[in-house]
Amino acid sequence: MKLNNRRASGAFLILGMVFLIIGISTDNTAFTWASIAFIVLSLALGGR
Repeated sequence: MKLNNRRASGAFLILGMVFLIIGISTDNTAFTWASIAFIVLSLALGGR
């Protein structure tokens, strides 16, 4: 099974944005750090 980098990049970007919104709204740093990791992973896989 081959990973589609473009589709995975978009999924990680959306997931990172959702975690960022949750982290900011609840003032929880764990969600904020997780969102940063997902966004960086999205960029590494071939950001748009």
